[in-house]
Amino acid sequence: MSEAAPSPAEQAQKIVSTVLKATQRETKQTAIATAIGMPESTLSRLLSDHLEKLALVLAHAGLRVVSSDARCFDPAYIDAVLTLARQHMSSLQSVRSLEWED
Repeated sequence: MSEAAPSPAEQAQKIVSTVLKATQRETKQTAIATAIGMPESTLSRLLSDHLEKLALVLAHAGLRVVSSDARCFDPAYIDAVLTLARQHMSSLQSVRSLEWED
């Protein structure tokens, strides 16, 4: 039931896409450039000229890029929770099975 892990090239494409989506608005690039003390044109050139190679480095290092509000969980933990949920849900006959008895 487990899916094959994406190749580093596939993971790199996902990293590139994530970064570009997060930085595509001009106001966002301006804010980032200002925050790191870099001219906006340099940041734009950095993204267009070097992002794909940097993404490959990150992918080969086993790293991912996610938004700062994302939460990551160990797949083994999620598998265990899903197994327990499936076991419990398969034992339910109706909504009334969820009621607490006094």
